[in-house]
Amino acid sequence: MVLLLNAMSSADAGLLTIGVYIPGADSGSIYLKENIQETPGSLRYIFYDDEEKLIKDVESQQLSQGWICPENLDSAIEDLATKGRTKNKIEIVIREEGLTHLLGREILSSRVYKMVARQIAVKYISENVYNGNPTAEETDHILDVFDNYGIDGNLFEMGYVDGQASHDEEATSYLMMPLRGILSLWLLLLAIAASMYYLEDEANGLFVWWHTSFSVGRDFLYYVVIMIVPSIIVLIGLKYGGVFTNPLREVVALLLYDVTVIALASILREIIKSIKGLGIVTPILIMASAILSPVFIDFKEGRFLQKFCPTFHYLYCIHDRYYVQSLMLFGIGLFFIWYLINTLRQHHNV
Repeated sequence: MVLLLNAMSSADAGLLTIGVYIPGADSGSIYLKENIQETPGSLRYIFYDDEEKLIKDVESQQLSQGWICPENLDSAIEDLATKGRTKNKIEIVIREEGLTHLLGREILSSRVYKMVARQIAVKYISENVYNGNPTAEETDHILDVFDNYGIDGNLFEMGYVDGQASHDEEATSYLMMPLRGILSLWLLLLAIAASMYYLEDEANGLFVWWHTSFSVGRDFLYYVVIMIVPSIIVLIGLKYGGVFTNPLREVVALLLYDVTVIALASILREIIKSIKGLGIVTPILIMASAILSPVFIDFKEGRFLQKFCPTFHYLYCIHDRYYVQSLMLFGIGLFFIWYLINTLRQHHNV
């Protein structure tokens, strides 16, 4: 999975392929085309000379979406800057609504509204400095000042709450961002699968020959044997996927997460006591974890429910020491509950 995601994210159309139709020869149309060509960013753009061909390619899913500009973009921008509205609009053609299409619209807005801001500046200065009647030279001077005004350095610097800095040149690909969450759900799935194997081995009499007075320790070792290799694979996947951070934090967080999901899977095994029952619960648990944890998106409104999800604590603890402690306490709590359930079951059997 990591290999495929990495290959897809490094391709030209890693996130979106956008068709662009700019028929005009006015200054706004020329500027927008050059701006897209010179700074494509993380998206792939294909320019079209035929509007109908662009729409057909969107319909056939060769394009993620299409941008169709009016014949005179300057006129549309002028109307928007002076009147606040325009009849000549830029059309965005899509097949279905989605987060990537919303992102494409925001990117188009960031490119077009710079031209709108330029016209608004000319209008404002003309009215307030030149009484609404500037000469051609004065208008050129306003535009030159606006175009040549630059800001040295980068206005934004991103850092994590634990003090770690994030550098733009090491930015993670959009497709690789959910990788850690997906792999953590995979480990949760494997822990439940380990419970299924445990029930099968128990039914086959394995533990008759592996008897101990402290069965929780024996059971924990059983799970560790199953989880250790997948955990190493997760660390390798995170490293190869470009989302690996500090080695010590990664290892500590993963160890705590493994202990927590082992305790959770063991509690489910003690309560449900059947492979079929675990099979019914598994997809519900995985889907709930994917929704409550910030695997793809973080819902701030569900914080109370999220705190009962081990994946939530794990994903946040990578850059926040508070959640390292909360994951550890959560794991200890689940381990204690598992011990109590196991002890009560043994006394009942006696």
